Amino acid sequence: MTVAELERERELLNAIANWAPSLLCIVDAEGRVRPFASNKAFEQTLGYEPSETGGVLFWERYVPEPERDEVREALLGVIDTGNAGAWDGRWVARDGTVVDVAWSATPLPMIPSGPIFLISATDITERNRSQEEVRRSRARIVAAGDAARRQLERNLHDGAQQRLIALLLSLRAAQRDSGGDPRLERWISELGAAVSELRELAQGLHPAALTGQGLAPAVRSAAARAPLPVAVDLPAERYDPDVEAAAYYVVSEALANIAKHAEASSANVRIAEEDDRLVVEIADDGNGSADTSLGTGLLGLADRVAALDGTFEIDSAAGRGTAIRAEIPLQRPTVDMSA
Repeated sequence: MTVAELERERELLNAIANWAPSLLCIVDAEGRVRPFASNKAFEQTLGYEPSETGGVLFWERYVPEPERDEVREALLGVIDTGNAGAWDGRWVARDGTVVDVAWSATPLPMIPSGPIFLISATDITERNRSQEEVRRSRARIVAAGDAARRQLERNLHDGAQQRLIALLLSLRAAQRDSGGDPRLERWISELGAAVSELRELAQGLHPAALTGQGLAPAVRSAAARAPLPVAVDLPAERYDPDVEAAAYYVVSEALANIAKHAEASSANVRIAEEDDRLVVEIADDGNGSADTSLGTGLLGLADRVAALDGTFEIDSAAGRGTAIRAEIPLQRPTVDMSA
């Protein structure tokens, strides 16, 4: 290849780099940006002229102060080992604007002046903003559903349930006056069963124990209602209402699915704090093969947990039972729980 051809190839590579949408710059073995070694996307996004980007340690100018040590260690690790690396992080523009980036550092072929390394980044600010909006929207939907459930529970308790109880008391009074009419006895029995079913329905919508006493009593009550033995291991602490609600509904829906589909003989519920997260685990010895696409309610649980930036996993191999694990970031109570 002739010198002219090499020069044209160099110009082509420079043009490609200069007009690439990725933010690019080259640093030396100290992590210092080389003069005139940044592309247009880097300069325009961060607000610098081409002559201003070089001559500084990358992390000292282009990384927010709280994250500088982390980026410094990451970049020097690539420089020391020669192994490329990739991270998500934040860079800071000249005017103080913070840009979310997915960035990498890669060794380049040695040049006469020494080793050099390419830093490449993609601006993911809008992507992160969209994801955050989706999360907030999901959280609003979950919160609205919880509020509707609480309102319906109050309506059932204060309306239909109270009227049925009043009618039940009237029938019992009439029974005493009638001298033991067998028809009244039957009606009283049926009405009593209806009141009990309505009370269970209201508790299923939003159990009073969850609001008044906390997560552990509510989960124990759900376990006691299950048609199979359920062993529980629960914390005594109170948590943020949204965290408690998410954990409770994971347990109650999982137990309902076990009763309906698993053909299990027993189940275990464990809730514990691990590294600032509330871990909820439910396991059974049933037939396995749980599927979130079959309308079992598990998909809704995953959405509820995700709305709190949590994770939701199902391990359900055929014939080996089902294990559900949810991890919910802890938010401490913001209301007075002693009232």
